[in-house]
Amino acid sequence: MRGLAFVVTAVVLATAQGALASNAVSPSLTPGERTLMAAVLQGSEERTAAPTEALSDSDLEASLMRHATVELGLRVRPSDVDPLWAIMPPQRQVAAEFAQARNTGRLEAWLQSLAPESAGYRALVAAGRRYQQIVDNGGWSRRPTTLDLRLGATGRAVADLRVRLAVEGYLVDVGEAAEVFDVPLRDAVATFQRHHDLEADGVVGRETREALNVTAEQRLAQIEANLERWRWVRSLPPDRLEVNVAAAEAVLYADDAPKLTMRTIVGDLRHHTPMFTSRLASVVINPPWNVPASIAANELWPKEAAQPGYLARNGFSTVNGALRQAPGPRNSLGRLKFDFPSPFGVYLHDTPGRDAFARSNRALSHGCIRLEKPRELAVALAPSWTADEIDAAIDSGQTQRVHLDGRLPLFVLYWTVAPQDDAAAAACPAGGHLTGGAHHHSPPRSAASSAACSLACSSALPRVAFASAGSSSSGQSFHSRSRA
Repeated sequence: MRGLAFVVTAVVLATAQGALASNAVSPSLTPGERTLMAAVLQGSEERTAAPTEALSDSDLEASLMRHATVELGLRVRPSDVDPLWAIMPPQRQVAAEFAQARNTGRLEAWLQSLAPESAGYRALVAAGRRYQQIVDNGGWSRRPTTLDLRLGATGRAVADLRVRLAVEGYLVDVGEAAEVFDVPLRDAVATFQRHHDLEADGVVGRETREALNVTAEQRLAQIEANLERWRWVRSLPPDRLEVNVAAAEAVLYADDAPKLTMRTIVGDLRHHTPMFTSRLASVVINPPWNVPASIAANELWPKEAAQPGYLARNGFSTVNGALRQAPGPRNSLGRLKFDFPSPFGVYLHDTPGRDAFARSNRALSHGCIRLEKPRELAVALAPSWTADEIDAAIDSGQTQRVHLDGRLPLFVLYWTVAPQDDAAAAACPAGGHLTGGAHHHSPPRSAASSAACSLACSSALPRVAFASAGSSSSGQSFHSRSRA
């Protein structure tokens, strides 16, 4: 994939170059080895205008080492990108591995093992190539109109909307009524909205216009950022609880299939939820809340000063000089808390503020993760307990800890792009492609005709959904402090 804007520090470069120098591979590459290496580099960031057969052995090997460093997630340390990202890829001696693979006749297998094996990663690679093609063809034009467009609307803005959707692969019916907002166009808009974490009402309002006006280059950068995160994670076990901070959602997987899905409330812009992996150790029924000192000093004690008696009315007391909230219906952790080892001091927990789950922007917490369906999760994680038994334990008011034997893996991640398979995407051959602003045809065609060509040339290609909840920026490269 071309056009990457990734920043690699001098330390990383020096380390990689030192590894190459100290592990230089001797004998010349065989024709078979060159063929294998060229095949891997084709379509990667290391592809060049010159054919790979024209490269010297040393140049071809250097290109492969850079490619391997990228695919193994080693070009930068994740914590240098985001201090709250605590999932690190294993360190590897790339040049030494390459030499050993050659010496043992396992070069092909080693090359195939470089990239993450996940189907999600492969789908994003394919999507990245498709968006790179869109960028190469000119992307799409911004739509300056501030008009809301809905079923029954007419005019040039409607025709422009059809072109914009067709460029990205949303199949819209284009014919004589190109300037009429009809039912198929409404359905295409609704699909676009679902893929961009918006209310799927089929109406082009402010939020949908903003999503339509994110450039193809920004979308490509967003895909690239998520590919880099996949390289850091490498793989996910088939049984896991996965929290996506960007989408404010949690999914319990069994054999890689979703078993339980729920909304979450995650850290706000001042208190980002960290990214990490752990194992769920226990469920605490009717947990007390030991208030962090910063929250006590900055929020609760000032409330007590302004409203004397506030702390007592809400179940707070002082224990060994620190505030603690007793279990009960007003407890900020709700009725259930899920414990696991973590260097960040965050939890998964219930909440008395249930109304917040209906909000589209659920980045509202101090970093902990509030769960929409804590009871259902507790039943799934502790099969020896029924829902009625958990409810009875809650009603007792007593604090109980239920240890989890399986110690299910927990992954708290940040995905702003997810593969979708519910529709096809459009692509046209050279000489008949649609670029969302410049329509290259001979003879020239109208926008409606160009879109019609795009639809006629459509083929099944991957489509992706872009999360918006909780993400501070959708157009930054992966090295930006603003998460993409």
